[in-house]
Amino acid sequence: MSEPREPQNPAQPAAPPPGTWVLGRVRGIQLTMRFTWLPVAILLALGFSAIIAQQFPYLSGGWRYFASFAFVVAFTLSVLLHELAHALMALRFKISVTEINLGFFAAGTHIEGERKSPLEEFAISVVGPIASLLVGGLAYAGSRALDEGVAYAVVMQLAVANLIVGVTNLLPGLPLDGGWVLRAAVWKATGNMHTGTIVAAWAGRIIAIAVLAAPVILEEVFDRDPTVIDFVIALAVGFFLWMGSTASLMQARLKQKLPALQVRSLARRAVAVHASTPISEAVRLAAQGQAGAVVVIDGDGKPHALVQEAAVTAVAPNQRPWTTVGEVATRIGAGHIIGVNDTGEEILATLRKNPASEYLVLDTQGQVYGVLATADVERAFRRR
Repeated sequence: MSEPREPQNPAQPAAPPPGTWVLGRVRGIQLTMRFTWLPVAILLALGFSAIIAQQFPYLSGGWRYFASFAFVVAFTLSVLLHELAHALMALRFKISVTEINLGFFAAGTHIEGERKSPLEEFAISVVGPIASLLVGGLAYAGSRALDEGVAYAVVMQLAVANLIVGVTNLLPGLPLDGGWVLRAAVWKATGNMHTGTIVAAWAGRIIAIAVLAAPVILEEVFDRDPTVIDFVIALAVGFFLWMGSTASLMQARLKQKLPALQVRSLARRAVAVHASTPISEAVRLAAQGQAGAVVVIDGDGKPHALVQEAAVTAVAPNQRPWTTVGEVATRIGAGHIIGVNDTGEEILATLRKNPASEYLVLDTQGQVYGVLATADVERAFRRR
């Protein structure tokens, strides 16, 4: 149930969205829980209390609900162990982890960046289900040491729940952990990460269809009449798997386009002028040099500001001879400089981390190469 993200600096995560509770931090990782945990927890507690009532009719209602609450809390903690396994393995590979979000169906470890090798992918993905299987095995072993009482029922149900989580998460299809394991295997075999994602995403779609058909299959194979609850659960889980696998498939197809995006081919040629240059003169020089951008330089010839196209058009033509580029230029920040040899992933990382309409492009010697406009990147991406 790990959740990959795009490369970013290991900064603190943004403020949690509404309906999210911040529980604390572990190894610098923010622990959160969405409000959706509560209704699911209540349903689980009510369902388990009904099981307790059948097995131990002599128990009072208070003790039944106490046992149900204990099961829900223990199961939540076991989900936390599952996600912590992902997070700690990612940290071992020096990959930043910003958040662990707890829940019964939408838990996730927010890992900042793609894995650098199939081995990292495999290790980070498989360790979560292994943790669940270990918890389930330990709970089962613990139940054998208990009498046939309420404590035994709670521990045994905890064992069953974790074994189910471990086994189902190993199914080879995205967005399940087993899907990332499959991606690692295909990546290793083909040498192409995106091919691995596409294969694992289609496998996830197949699993989603199988889940949707599960109630009918149970009826045909085991002669068991499906209930309304069976269809509701199959629909919810199948929808979750289908949407997750589809999102992964779309992301993989988009990323396949990224290597074709290159700063060198997208950058606009720029003319360099001093801050005292009138806008009309800067526009004339740009037209004469067939340039699409204007860079403002200081007395030492070093670039320090950009004249954005929107700033020029905002000045009336009859005022441009009397308005200098220094009056409308935007100072260049450290995050608004990009290398001429940067490509897809690096371009998107810069645009995401330091949003701007234009970026100064420097060559390998640190000299001005041109200006990269965000609009040009978006236009090139849509064409591919």
